[in-house]
Amino acid sequence: MTLCIKRLAAVFLAGILILGPAAKSGVCETVVTPSVGARTAFDDSTLGKGDSDLEFQLSPSFKVEGGSEVTRLGLQGRLDAYQYAEHDDYSRENAQLGADVSHGVSERLQLRLGAKWVRDHSVESEFDESGITTEKAARNHYTATPGLTLRVSERDDVSVEGSAGIMQYESTGYTDYLSTGLTTTWSHAVGDGLWRIIGQAGAQNYRFDRVDGETEQMVLSALAGFAWKASETLEFQVLGGVSQTESDVDFDWGQSMDDSQMTFSGSVSGTWTDEIWRLTLSADRSESPSTYGELITRDRLRASFGRNMTERLYLGLQLAWYMSKTAGLVQDENTQTYSLGPTLRYRLAEDITLDGGYQFTHEDDIEAEEVTDRNRVYLGVTVAWPGVW
Repeated sequence: MTLCIKRLAAVFLAGILILGPAAKSGVCETVVTPSVGARTAFDDSTLGKGDSDLEFQLSPSFKVEGGSEVTRLGLQGRLDAYQYAEHDDYSRENAQLGADVSHGVSERLQLRLGAKWVRDHSVESEFDESGITTEKAARNHYTATPGLTLRVSERDDVSVEGSAGIMQYESTGYTDYLSTGLTTTWSHAVGDGLWRIIGQAGAQNYRFDRVDGETEQMVLSALAGFAWKASETLEFQVLGGVSQTESDVDFDWGQSMDDSQMTFSGSVSGTWTDEIWRLTLSADRSESPSTYGELITRDRLRASFGRNMTERLYLGLQLAWYMSKTAGLVQDENTQTYSLGPTLRYRLAEDITLDGGYQFTHEDDIEAEEVTDRNRVYLGVTVAWPGVW
């Protein structure tokens, strides 16, 4: 925990040193927002392990934003400390630090660079991404995301996004991996500009360092679709296509195998937003890294419905469904999960917010023939202190 705090403090001070002099010289305005959140929750299956317990969470964080019309810089940091009333072995600390910078080289060309460090536990992040309960293993994820956007013409934009990442577990016996990727997206405005035609091509490479060998997988994808701004309150985006996965699996005892699979990939999303309502629907299929030493195909369907009851009170409902399945190259995994629950948020003051809610989760591990139900209720408060330099 001490190391996490030191890293958060270092990035926070770096942001002040970089943006502070610029702000004072009038080059840019810098907004510094420290905040702290506290939450308590009761879970009848803590971390999906079947044990009831009372959870206490403390979450200090900060955000620094600043820059000029040409260059923008953002820094973020957060620490989440969890303690439990009865099961101390579930207690843990998560942290994250991130930095993003963008620079407009000209009216047509913008460059971007992002970097992030996340220290979490696989039992949380794997469930959030794929709906699968795993072991509580601490790990560190380092990522860099360079990119650019080029306005080719008044109607055509091209963006290129790169990525590089390293996942390292803090204990032996788990699968570390390296990832690299490049995605190119072209969009063309049609008519009055409310419709855009989109084409996308990408390549992602993953190298898993398993306990019993290595796995290398390359994913090539090609997608096409459109985005439509139907009105000031309603937007849609649809992308669909195929992805080709080439796999090379080696085991330490000498066995090896190659595999090639083609599958459908894509995403659909829609958003309705006005002064009172906010409705979002999204569905997607993609391949992502897993703790099993191979990629997992993940289908997700998510929806959220929210209404501003008053200027201070917000009521929402969250629903999610996941189907996650491996190709069985290293391990067979096939899980279906759904969750739903209401949320309530009340703004006590401009920078003080109360939030509470309930979530029911149903997880069906088809391979293991195990079904787990989970009920969770929570109540928390967040206080922020935004300031302009």
